[in-house]
This record gives sequence, structure tokens and C-alpha cells, in this order.
Amino acid sequence: MLVNSGKIRITSKHMYASMPKPNSGRIFDAQRQRQQINKKAEKYGPSTVYLQVLGSGARGAPNTLYLFTDQKRYLFNCGEGTQRLAHEHKVKLSKLDHIFITNKTWRNIGGLPGLSLTLQDVGVPNITLHGPDGLDELYNATKRFVIMKEMNVTMAKCSPSVDFEDNVMTVKYVLLGPEDKILKTDSTPIAKKPKLGGENHDSKFEEFIHDDTDYYKREVKSPDELKNTSPKLKPKNVGKDALKSKNEKVLHELQKQSHCTVAYICTLKKRLGTLVLEKCVEFGVKPGPLLGQLKSGQDVVLPNGKLVRSKDVKTPDDPGPVFIVLEVPDISYLKESEFAAHYDDKMNPPENIPTVVVHYTPPHVFNDPKYRAFMSQFGATTRHLVLNAHNSCMGSEAVHRSQHRLHLLDEDMFPLLRDASVPALWAPGPRAGAALDGARLRGIEELKNKIAEAQFQNIINMEGSCGDASADGAAPARLDLVAARTLTALHLRPKRALDRSAEPKLHIQEYIQEAMDVDGFVESLEKFRKLVEKIRYGKTQSQQEYPKVVFLGTGSCIPSKTRNTSAIVLQIDERSAMLMDCGEGTFGQLVRFFGPKKVNAFLRTLKAIYISHLHADHHIGLIDVLQARRQALDEVDEEAPTTSVYLLAPGQIVSWLSIYDKEFERIQDEFTLIPNQDLLEDKSPEWEAGGALPAAARAALGVRRVRTCHVAHCPNAFGLAVDVDERYKLTYSGDTIPCAELVSIGKNSTLLIHEATMEDELAGEARIKMHSTTSQAINIGKEMNAKYTILTHFSQRYARLPRLNANILNDNNTVGIAFDNMQITMNDLELLPHMYAPLQLMFAEHCVELELKAANRARLKDKQRLSPTLPMANSIRSYSTNNHKDEETTDNDKNEHNGTTDNNESDHQRNGENVTDNDRNIMS
Repeated sequence: MLVNSGKIRITSKHMYASMPKPNSGRIFDAQRQRQQINKKAEKYGPSTVYLQVLGSGARGAPNTLYLFTDQKRYLFNCGEGTQRLAHEHKVKLSKLDHIFITNKTWRNIGGLPGLSLTLQDVGVPNITLHGPDGLDELYNATKRFVIMKEMNVTMAKCSPSVDFEDNVMTVKYVLLGPEDKILKTDSTPIAKKPKLGGENHDSKFEEFIHDDTDYYKREVKSPDELKNTSPKLKPKNVGKDALKSKNEKVLHELQKQSHCTVAYICTLKKRLGTLVLEKCVEFGVKPGPLLGQLKSGQDVVLPNGKLVRSKDVKTPDDPGPVFIVLEVPDISYLKESEFAAHYDDKMNPPENIPTVVVHYTPPHVFNDPKYRAFMSQFGATTRHLVLNAHNSCMGSEAVHRSQHRLHLLDEDMFPLLRDASVPALWAPGPRAGAALDGARLRGIEELKNKIAEAQFQNIINMEGSCGDASADGAAPARLDLVAARTLTALHLRPKRALDRSAEPKLHIQEYIQEAMDVDGFVESLEKFRKLVEKIRYGKTQSQQEYPKVVFLGTGSCIPSKTRNTSAIVLQIDERSAMLMDCGEGTFGQLVRFFGPKKVNAFLRTLKAIYISHLHADHHIGLIDVLQARRQALDEVDEEAPTTSVYLLAPGQIVSWLSIYDKEFERIQDEFTLIPNQDLLEDKSPEWEAGGALPAAARAALGVRRVRTCHVAHCPNAFGLAVDVDERYKLTYSGDTIPCAELVSIGKNSTLLIHEATMEDELAGEARIKMHSTTSQAINIGKEMNAKYTILTHFSQRYARLPRLNANILNDNNTVGIAFDNMQITMNDLELLPHMYAPLQLMFAEHCVELELKAANRARLKDKQRLSPTLPMANSIRSYSTNNHKDEETTDNDKNEHNGTTDNNESDHQRNGENVTDNDRNIMS
């Protein structure tokens, strides 16, 4: 995959102002079309309805339930990682209007910020949230990095006395919570301020928490301008007392409801039976208005005086089935009387008995005898769908597919994921229809089966099993328990049935086959493996395991099937680790990589989390990691360490974290904030001795020095350099254009990890978005004399492999490409440059698509030169509404479609949902 080198000259730093504004007209048109469709649908009840599990609730997976109807879509809870699974499994959310949240916890709402931005981009005009009071404060808390300009978010009044009703269903709200806790609001103390890295930081905390910086304002500044830019801070004495009083009043009101969860009793609208024309003819009913009366349920009298009953010429009416969704976080919350009208007690009518009860209730409550007795009162005909942490299904096949193929290259750098929750299918022997003409083809077939069999056996031997138990103990015989797995479906209309046919499965042989069938790949793989053996095992010195780098997220902006948003682990040694950036779904990636049993051991070694800047794709996964770390510390038998994790981040992050701490869940004890501003390089002798990182933090991490610098991306964006010891130094760019400040702090690094969002031919677009191209990132590594450079943070158009310049390919001894779930030791860095050749063949189809798109861009540029009135080629690519598909690549991916998902929507709607990093307000 060769690229002609070319440079795009930026003639004005205000170039962005002249570019077309992204998507406002497209969003308005989509909203108008959507409203017209909804208006037509209001006259009829839905004919097809099913509940489908998107996230099973397993640890590290979202706990999201999708209600599909042929008119509207609904979500129940929206955990972190929801939109990634929805994208992979083609669960289209463009008709989503309502989201029902059972409890104000991150487990239920962590996916809302990212999903809301995607919904806005596909033209959803309004989303209504249902749930505990104060739920909509999430959007106030995230307003600096979740910019909602085209979509309204409204909060429904969830009152037991007022039901929600539309043309699909009626929903009754049930508020659950211990009466004593609801009434005694003063028993909950006012939240403390998050701890900072010292005793004299209270004034700085006040300045940071009133931050009003626009983190999506793009300004092209020189490094000197960035260095001298101070945060925009409100004066401390302006309305401080009034603000404090107002905040305390709001907090007091929120605390009144903070202990409540909301359960939903949902009843689908009745659907009239259909006329049976044969029976109408049999009874002598002629075409005309009488047929309409019979269809509407009216009895009619024919001209001859004969009475025809509607029920005699129609199929039976479908009374709306009932389903219940509830979360009981503590057994004291349970109010059995609220559900008495739906018990199977021989007194309630049959149509009141729920078809399914969905339980978000945690395992320790779910297994309580009192709760089991409550469940049994619904009778033997009710199914109980369980979405909680006892499940194991992580839900993604695509991440395994990618890892199994990369595992062919090197089993150490690309270990098989320790998520054994997706069952693997195995069919021994050669592929059906494979032609084995010759010893060579026969040898390739044997190699494929050998590799696939070995990988399959590894899956079997991994911790845990693929099955999900519904409870720790034996379930009462009367209960029909269904452990949720991704794409488990419960059909409610026209039939009522459980359907597990679409649940993801691993097809390991197919993954291996895809790579092995590419001409030249086997030979390239063998050549690379021999080189690995020569380099790795030809060294006389011992191989050091640490420091080690694990890439958890290597994509930009929006998580895709194969590249999650930014997150990188630096394992200093077996006792100490640091996480660099923490995009949405980071904890889920940790679970996949380390396994559900061993992830807690890793979390107990996590001493610091570094956040480079405050764009959502770099920090929205932080709360999930903090809470998971607390669980890991609480699980150990001996006295758990009381030290919180060191949070190295722009000081302005406290604005978001403090609001969440006050209005949702307590997290302030889980971190000690050390602002990145305090770690800026200082030439004083004291700084040179150990940097500004407190000695206790350096000792906990086990590093010599940590320092930051301003980089040119957005306000308060930083680069990082970590001197591990006398031998190893690592530099991380975060998001930035080429920046001299980063070169300065990264001098003579062992490893530079630098963002390379776009290919060289898109240098103009990269500059506008304040990102780097591949060649720019590599040149920064050369300028700082870094021994090796690893490129990361790729636009999702390069979901498989970035497109490198021809000059790089011809002279590359120091540059590697990052992949999700890749781990690399310092000893193996020299292997990375040699990996690109087999990778090009492994992802040949993707590479061909990139070349075709590059050729198309070149043609557009030629036309633009001939006709200056045409828009620039880069602007056509950036803002066209017809090019969203280039974020996802191969035909194989496009065929990964499950029949249960709503495939009756148009490709145009899907393109709208597959939003590019050019069209998102969450731009990285």
C-alpha cells in the first residue's frame, strides 16, 4: 500500500472559518423526515414487538435492553459501551425517542453522553429521559465536552399518579426506596471536595471548578502561545456566596430523591384482530363500509337482516402483553404491593400477568429468599430476564475476530483475550469445498487447522465458562430464569417466544481462513516469524518483562468494532501500573484483556491515571475504572489499602467530577488530583531532581520523574514524559499537531507513543482538527531522538490499518502500528517495524479500499484545479453526508448482520448512524 508523498500548505490560520459548517442542514432534514413518519404511525398499534438484550450487565459490559417495535425504539438503561455494541450488531437507534433509567448510577447512565452525540448527528430531534429526579443533571455536568446543539433532552415527570402513554405502550412508574431514607434527607452528608495533591490547593480548586473553557474551539496557536495561555477562570469573589447557597439548595432537593429507583410496568397497546376475508364471503358480507365496521370490532346487520358478529369474521384481538423492568439495589427497597395487580393469584385477569420481568437487581439481592418469593408470585408463565453482574457475556465477536488474526503474527504481542464468554464453534477438517491441488495447498490447509485448533483449545482452557448461571444457588422450579446474553430476544408480538439464535459466537476457523487465503500471506508470515525468532531468541541478555505497554484503545473519537477510544496501560513492574487516558469502555477492555478473574489483581496495581485533555473520548471511562478499582480493593481478605489512585489530569476536570460526586454517586475518595498544570517542566534544580510529582506519588508508581507540557490541540491539552528509570523513558503525545514542547520533554525517549489520526494526504484536514498525520508523528520521533515510535489514535476510517507514506515503508526501522489488545515489552520494540508487510496482506481488502478512496480524492483535486468554483477535495470528504461508510471497511464486516435486529431501516439511516469523526461534536 504505497502513497505518494505530498504536502498541503496552510495559507491562513483561520482556514476553518471558511470551511462548510458540518451537517446542520442534514440534521434538520432528518429530523423533519422523522417527524412525518412518526405522525403517520400514531394511528396504528405496533404489529412487531420484541425485547432484545444489547449489553448483558456482565462486569465490564453495558446493561442495556432494547425495545424494538415497527414504529419506535426504546432503551432501558444505557451503560458504558452501549453504542459500540449497537454499532457492531447493527442495532439501529435512529428511531429512538425514549430512554428509561432505573437508577442514577454510572452503570446505568455511562453510555448516555456518547450515545446522545450520535443520536444528535443522525437527526433525532428530541430524547426524553425517564428515571429518578435529577437524572438530566448529567447533561449539565458534561456540558463542556458533550455539546448538544441540535437535539433537546427533556426529563419526564416520573410520578406514580401519572402514566406515560404513546401509540406503542402505556408505562406506569413505580418509585422504590426505603421510606426512612427518603424522608430523612439530612442523614446524607454533604459531599466533600475531591482531594487535591496538597493542602494549599483549595483556592485552585475553586478556580478550576468554575472553568468555562470551550474545549471544542479550534485555535491554531504556536507552542509559545500555548505555553503562556492561562486557564479561563472566573474571579473568586464574584457571587461566591450566592453560588454556594444555590448549589446547596439544589443538592438538598436532589438528595430527597437520591435513594429512589424507578420500576416500569409496561403494557403494549391492544392490537385488533384482522379480517378473514374467506369468512366474510361465507357470511355474505360484500365489499364496502361494512368491512370497516367489522374490522373495528362492531357487529353489523346485512341488508337481508342477518347479524354478523365481528368476532366471527376476525382473528382474536391481541390484548397488550405486559412486561416489567425493575432494579432493587437493596432488599429494603422491595415493595411487593406495588406489583400485586400483576401476580398470578387466580384473581387478576390473565392479560395482567407479565410475559417477562426484567431484573437489573444485583446478585446479592436477586438471591435473597424474600426476592425469590416475590418473583414466584408472578406465576409459572412469566419469564425472568436477568441483567446483572452475575452474567458473563461481554457481547463482542469483532474484538475476538481481530485478535485471533493478529495472534497469528505473534502470540506474545497479541495474546488471545481472556474473555471466554462468547462460545467458540469448531468444525474439524478442511473447509468444505476447499480445493487441495498440490502439496503446498495441502500444507497451508494443515497449518490453518493446526493454528485454529490450538486457538480453540486456548479458549476452552481459559478461566470461566461460556455459560451464564442465573443464580449462585439452585433456582426454584417454578421460575423460568433467562440469563441475558447480547442479542437474546424475547418476542412479544405477534408471537411470544425466547430466541437465542442471534447471540454472538466465535468462528475461529473462518478468522484464520480469511488471512491464510490471501495470496502471499503465508510466505510473509513465515518470514516474519523467522525474524522474530532470530531477534527475540538471539539476544544474549535476559528478556525483561517490564516495563510493558498494553494498548486498550487506539481509535479516535467514536469506538468502533475493532478500535476503542484512547487508553494505554504502562506497567512499570508487577506491583505498579499507570493508565494513560481513559476513553469510554476502558474498563471493558481491561476485562477482555486480563479476564474477569484477574482484572481485579491488575486494578490493585493501578497507582495513577493520566488524562491528557478534556475531550470525552479521552476521559469518559474514568468513573467506571475508579469504581471497579474500589471493588477490587474491597475484595482482598487483608485490610485493603486506603490510598486513592493518583489522578494526573487538567485541573478543570474537577468541575465534572465534583458535580457527579454531589448529584449521582460518591467518588471523591477514589482519587487524589494532581493537576497537569503542576507537572509542567521547570528548569529549577529542585525540579530537575525529581520533577513536581510528589515524592509519595513517585514512590507509589516506582518512577524517577513525570513531567508534562502544553500541546497544540485544545485548551488545557498536555503531553507526558515518564522517566521510568535510568534505562527507559516513555513519552505520550495525547492529541496534538506537531509540537516543539513535546520534543523538548521527550528528548532521547526509549519509546514515543504519538497520535497519527490521519494519512499524509489529509494534512489540511488534520491541521484544521488539530491532529497529526502519520509522517508528522514519525518526524516528531526523529526530532526528539526517540529510539522507537508507535503510532496510535487512528481515525476510524483506518479501522484495520493506517495508510503509510511510501517513503516510510521503504526506510522503516523504528516505527510500529498500535492495535487494541497489543502488549509490547521494551525488548520487542524492534520487531514492530517488520510487522507492517504481513499486516498489509492480512488486511488486503481494507488496504485496497483505502487506495481507491485516495485515488478518488486525487480526481477531485484535479477537478478542483480545473474548476476553482468546486469545493476543495478535503472539504468534500470532511463534510459530505454520503461518505460515512468509509469509517467501516470490509464486506465481511458489512455481512456481520443478525436477523433479529431491525433491518427494515434504510442504508441512508445506517449511514447517518455510522458517524465519522468529522461530524461529531465529541471531536477528539
